[in-house]
Amino acid sequence: MINKLQILMKYISNKVIRGTTHYYLQYEKFSSYLGLFLPENIKEKMLSFFNEVGISKGGLLAKDVVEVFPYKNLQSLEEYHYWYFCISNSELFEKEFRDFIVWFGILFSFNSNRAEGSKVTQPEIEKFILSKKRRPKTKSDHEIFNSIRALQYAFSDQMKWNLKQIRYIHFLLLEGMEDALIVGKWKNEENTAPGNQPTTSSSQVPMEMKKLMSWLNKQMKVNYYPPLLALEFYTRFEKIHPFIDGNGRVGRILLNAILHKYSYMPVIFLTANHRTHCESLNQAIDGRTKKLNLHFLDQATKSSKLLRSKLK
Repeated sequence: MINKLQILMKYISNKVIRGTTHYYLQYEKFSSYLGLFLPENIKEKMLSFFNEVGISKGGLLAKDVVEVFPYKNLQSLEEYHYWYFCISNSELFEKEFRDFIVWFGILFSFNSNRAEGSKVTQPEIEKFILSKKRRPKTKSDHEIFNSIRALQYAFSDQMKWNLKQIRYIHFLLLEGMEDALIVGKWKNEENTAPGNQPTTSSSQVPMEMKKLMSWLNKQMKVNYYPPLLALEFYTRFEKIHPFIDGNGRVGRILLNAILHKYSYMPVIFLTANHRTHCESLNQAIDGRTKKLNLHFLDQATKSSKLLRSKLK
């Protein structure tokens, strides 16, 4: 039994000392002694271990990262990060991770779509997803189905960060819901962001999106703090507003796909806080990022509490 678990589980090492095997949890330079046998509560031990890793990592963040989140301690964000890292990277937590993704999809779809005027309720979304319906039958079903498949694709290994894939996420989200002439295609008329913020002219969208993706792929190759990368990408994307409709929903999917790519816990922007979200985003588009960064931390904390309560 122990040998099988050793094969299945990451982050467990052993040392033979004077003929006796000792087991440890190990991640990078961090280590925690388990004993002579793998304990029955190994999952609890792993979660506790990675929580300590998160606390330690939170204290090692670069000064320039900490300074852009004034009056807030980033340690909590690193704790969420390593909790999510643990459940998403260990076979022991396969069920917990699967349940997390299901509930994240439900709560994200409800809040993201409701913020854009959707009337579909959370119970309707839960019924559709938890009953494992394969194909939508009603307009509400279609909205739910599209949201989930767009989110799942963005989180999958199939997702590549290029212009074609961004348009494909838009296609997955709005297929059958909007005019086929605009689904998966850059805007061909002018629009504004929430708060009547001016956006990139339609003629300039292809060039500006090309610049954005070039910037993103360059930053992905350097040591850019992932939450800041996700937030800056989101801000730049919303400033361009490349589609006629669906920009907010696509932007939030892509923001979370970046977080997920780096094993940071994805975040739900609660519809109850949508006014603050729009105000924060508008300020960030104008170059004042403080409010959006703090809003993001607040939503990450609320998301963590909400999602963990669903996994109990």
